[in-house]
Amino acid sequence: MSSSLIRGKYVICKITGADSAQVVSDGAVYQRDGAIVEVGPYEDLRQRHSDAEVIGSPRHVVMPGLVNDHFHVGFSPFQMGSPDLPLELWQASRMGARRIDPYLDQIYGAIQMIESGTTTVQAIHGGAAWWRPMDLEVADKAVGAFQDSGMRVSYAPSVADQDATVSGARGGEAELMAQMPPELAERYLAPLRARYRPVEDLMAALDEICQKYGNDRYERVRITMAPSNVHRCSDALLDSFRRMATKYGTGIHIHLLETIYQKEYGVRLWNKSPLQHLYDLGFLGHDVVCGHSVWVSEDDIDIMASTGTNVCHNASSNLRLQSGIAPVGPLLRKNIRIAIGSDEAGLNDDKDLFQEMRLVLKIHRVPGVENVPPTSYQVFQMGTEHGAYASWFGDKVGTLEPGKRADIVLLNLRNIEEPYLDPDVSIVDAVVHRGRSIDVDTVMVDGEVVMRDRKLTKIDKDALYAEFKKALDRPLEQVEADSRALGREVIPYMQRFYEGTLPDNPVSHSMYNARR
Repeated sequence: MSSSLIRGKYVICKITGADSAQVVSDGAVYQRDGAIVEVGPYEDLRQRHSDAEVIGSPRHVVMPGLVNDHFHVGFSPFQMGSPDLPLELWQASRMGARRIDPYLDQIYGAIQMIESGTTTVQAIHGGAAWWRPMDLEVADKAVGAFQDSGMRVSYAPSVADQDATVSGARGGEAELMAQMPPELAERYLAPLRARYRPVEDLMAALDEICQKYGNDRYERVRITMAPSNVHRCSDALLDSFRRMATKYGTGIHIHLLETIYQKEYGVRLWNKSPLQHLYDLGFLGHDVVCGHSVWVSEDDIDIMASTGTNVCHNASSNLRLQSGIAPVGPLLRKNIRIAIGSDEAGLNDDKDLFQEMRLVLKIHRVPGVENVPPTSYQVFQMGTEHGAYASWFGDKVGTLEPGKRADIVLLNLRNIEEPYLDPDVSIVDAVVHRGRSIDVDTVMVDGEVVMRDRKLTKIDKDALYAEFKKALDRPLEQVEADSRALGREVIPYMQRFYEGTLPDNPVSHSMYNARR
């Protein structure tokens, strides 16, 4: 029987309100066989569990592991040669990304996340890029990477059957292709057709993945349904996802209103918001998470609140791809549960959720003394408890309390408190304002130490980095070079397709400045 005491100057157990938390000073968490048994004063627990290994010290903060609720790839598009562009153009530029085995890509992401204190990830995985649709073989590689790393993963195979790369006021892929030379349009559409399989084929592949990795078959693996986006899925596919989620008792994570062009596409196709279209389909509910949600309207927010629908906020990605800033203030005022994610890459082109939490804390501080921004407590909850709920692990992780699994991070207080921090500053405020990934000292999942003293324990990082370099530090393969050239050919047509379609004088949720 394995047990340990995880000790800290502070133990942040859970958030209890917008400005409150349950914190134990000079405390500890006692875990046995991966389950949290007790949380309380260190000396009291030490006396009663004298044989348990002690991990941590009075120089640490003990906190729940962070949850990245929206992750796609380990190697960022920037690393793979795709510069930051507006999302609609960026998708074409990504066509020429270097190809890498899904196992290597996902385990690289796992390394970054563990080293920055993330213990659970929602891996929204679209297969192996354009040339390989989602299937069990790809799923085995991706899930296997997280299993080898020791992380907890909610694996979300993402599929589409239409308009995966184009959506706007002028239509989708068919309308764009009509404005391109036929030969170019055919070359562009060919790889997409391979992915746009019939709904029954897509769901059969997904069912095979669910059969193998379905909920509770593995302690650290769960499956989430991930229709790519409202406009990228036919109503038949959305309905099939809804039924599949019910069949396997799992959640749904769908991209929603990431850009204004997606909003305009919904108006063109349905004469309403894409969120309202989902509502008409009976798709929404407590088990649905809408990634991004940048361009939701007040009516959309009311629908989310009335249906219990949740949001995942990807602040860095939204800034990098010129998508906008999600209306987090209005969402919070409606008591909508919000998680956070790194998406393709965060502010520092990495997967650092401490940096992401700090960006979320700061970016919504809009002018006006009457405007109340999110608090550190709310943001910390987004990165822990709400992320756990949204990734379908809410019954297991996200807080430190008896009955939960021991997914725990120890932060060294040196950079947070030294040379001075006023004693009246709460530790939750201090962690969100001053904590950094470099402060992450030890990481545990299910009571198992997966990083100790900043050294990974389950995988050989140096050997993997050598393998990454070998796989990528090479001349472009012909198919990669051809795809890169194709993307460059297509981008000017996409640019013209979207130009001049933004609505005049849109009314914003949050005012940052004004022309007059």
